[in-house]
Amino acid sequence: MWHGPRHYWRKELRARPPKRLALQWAALVCDPAGTIEQLSHEPQPALGWLSRAVAFLTTPFKRLGISGWKETGCTAAAQGAPVRDAQHSTDGFWTIDLALASFVIGGQTASPGRFIRIEVEPGTRAHDVCAATRVVKGAAVLLSGPVVIDTDGPFLEIHPDDDFHL
Repeated sequence: MWHGPRHYWRKELRARPPKRLALQWAALVCDPAGTIEQLSHEPQPALGWLSRAVAFLTTPFKRLGISGWKETGCTAAAQGAPVRDAQHSTDGFWTIDLALASFVIGGQTASPGRFIRIEVEPGTRAHDVCAATRVVKGAAVLLSGPVVIDTDGPFLEIHPDDDFHL
């Protein structure tokens, strides 16, 4: 049985991972310092209306690894404030760009003044929180989840599942 984090396409593959992916993911070892070094020094730009509108078409390709997400093997705990109100796309994801007050992976902490994008997938408790409570610029956000690289940037993202608090 697959024991990886429950987010985006991994939810579907957890029970029956293809052999090539299971072996590839099993070899992933988190590099806390290397991952922290990849944090952004500036927030990512806001999603444009076109990106939000066509997300239902592009996200399936990301799940297949085409302009998609690359695993880091790390899970991070983060605290911070959105730099703008959360944005919702046609794929159902909430996107939150967070100015970090705290970011920890495996006991290693990031220096102040860094940013990370949060992608909140439908069907998670984190998504339920975003849908029920407007996530606005400057609100206090506390979360944890798997850290991935969005290859569109490239830049780091956290994909929270259960641990997401406003």
